[in-house]
Amino acid sequence: MRSRRTVLAGLGAIGVAGVSGCAALPFGNDQSDNEDVSLSTHDIGSIAWPESPFPVAVPVSLVNAHRERSRELLAAVPSEPSVPNGAVAREVRSNREHAADRLGDEPDESWPTEELSAWRGRRNEAACVLGTYRAATGEDDAAAVTERRQRVRDDLGSFVANHEYRASSPLEAVLAHAPIEDLVGDCRRRVRPDPAYPSDPVARPFQAGDAVGRVELARATLADARRLREAYLGERSEAIPRWTALIDASKRLEYAASRTRSSVTDFLDREELPFRADLDGTAGRWLFRRASGYVEAKTEEAREHRNDGQFAAAVIEAGQTLAGVEALRATIHGIRDGAYQGEVTTESVSRTADRAREAITAVGESENPRMAAQIVRPTLGTFEYVTNRIEEQYADAPRVEGDFAWVELYARAVPAAAEFVVERLE
Repeated sequence: MRSRRTVLAGLGAIGVAGVSGCAALPFGNDQSDNEDVSLSTHDIGSIAWPESPFPVAVPVSLVNAHRERSRELLAAVPSEPSVPNGAVAREVRSNREHAADRLGDEPDESWPTEELSAWRGRRNEAACVLGTYRAATGEDDAAAVTERRQRVRDDLGSFVANHEYRASSPLEAVLAHAPIEDLVGDCRRRVRPDPAYPSDPVARPFQAGDAVGRVELARATLADARRLREAYLGERSEAIPRWTALIDASKRLEYAASRTRSSVTDFLDREELPFRADLDGTAGRWLFRRASGYVEAKTEEAREHRNDGQFAAAVIEAGQTLAGVEALRATIHGIRDGAYQGEVTTESVSRTADRAREAITAVGESENPRMAAQIVRPTLGTFEYVTNRIEEQYADAPRVEGDFAWVELYARAVPAAAEFVVERLE
């Protein structure tokens, strides 16, 4: 099983955005009647991710570039750093050892794009260590950080200006360019001077390290966007610009998603649960909050992608909204019929996890498996995040069962949502 750090890193690479709601998983504070329910990962099991939605193979050279750069950064930091502040020296030594150890491990990721995200995170860690060490030893990198940040901004502007969404079909344009758009969005956020390089780096070496690491991460992110585009176009000599097709499809899907969402408007943004039944301490309470919150978040994310001109991502967001609305509908009908309100036990959580896993597995057998994999992505992050929380013994049983119930309902809605999206792209 992947570590919690790795899972969280994976959630951040999609944006999460790609896994909306995961950051707000309500663990640890519920005073339910199920506090004595014992959960373990043996009760839950694991999931097999569907085939990667990226249409071509991702060269190993992309990972190797991050690995080599990370080693180069760490090589500039002595294994026994001589730093005047003893506490800082110990922290730098510990962080260097941790970063070096991670370079020797292969990330347990099912998709190559997820593996790249993990390696970007390791490269960021190595840069933070170096930036902290240099600041703690009196080196002021303020000017260098500013110069590197501006260089990345300039390169990013050129990349976006030349991004024509070339692909062999509108469908492949979405599958190939949506992850590139996500990387572009991540890079834009990371070239902002936050955290800023401190005016007194000796006094604030870790803030200095974070600033150095952020610029390095921006550089790595843009490099992956460029290399993914090159990898795709290198395999598709017949690719032509698909900009107009993506804009038109995103508009059609935006309209469809908006109409579908209107059917559940009364169940969104509610401070109180809109049901007569008392759902306190039940899986239904957390299922509804998860399902409702997901639809709200996806609507906002799709709007942001369209406003930013990220039309491939907007197409996928529309598909995820459609699946999310269907999951919310199923939630509403289920609760009204008395479902998700029974006693939560180890066995009931295990059964719900089994159904969730079966629903995810079925997605790989759908008519449009790559698009379905993109749309089902939020459930993969949720399942693994919850499983990691169980492993850490920091999970409340009703919330866990509610989250797994949402995974099942959402995943079951994915094949139809994927088919709808693909039809609008044709």
